[in-house]
Amino acid sequence: MRALSHSEVAAVFNCTFSDHSVVMHGGYREPMYIPGMDVAEIRYTLDHTASALHEAAHWCIAGRRRRRNTDYGYFYEPPPRSGMHRVRFEDVEIEAQSVEVLLAEAAGSQFQPSSDDVDVPLFLLEAFSSRILERARERRQVGLPKRADKFRVALWLERNRTRMLMSGG
Repeated sequence: MRALSHSEVAAVFNCTFSDHSVVMHGGYREPMYIPGMDVAEIRYTLDHTASALHEAAHWCIAGRRRRRNTDYGYFYEPPPRSGMHRVRFEDVEIEAQSVEVLLAEAAGSQFQPSSDDVDVPLFLLEAFSSRILERARERRQVGLPKRADKFRVALWLERNRTRMLMSGG
């Protein structure tokens, strides 16, 4: 069964959350969440499915207060990061990427953890990846936040609808 494309992921997101005054689209050099007076905008990187899923995960777990801020109000320290800044980055990213794991499964995409730092030592990347996967296992047991679960189900349904159409069913 094939994975959903970035444009299919965005279309599912836009349809699923049409009542939330938010729109997702790709083609950008950098991802960004921009709150709006009328409509908020989620921009994902170029035409990458993983970026669309990642940005959707951030939106799905952000509370109302965070959704009022550009990029949800998170402090961003570009790499290379000090130990303290790396820990702050990972704490936010573990939550989003653990949701992304489950969204990627529903969309049929391969999840790749992202530390956003190509120079991070392998042992730190492996520890970060382990923490993401452990949090995803916890989320499988206790459930996802409401919007994340709604999107996960919508992705799964779209992927299976596409499969059924392709098989003539």
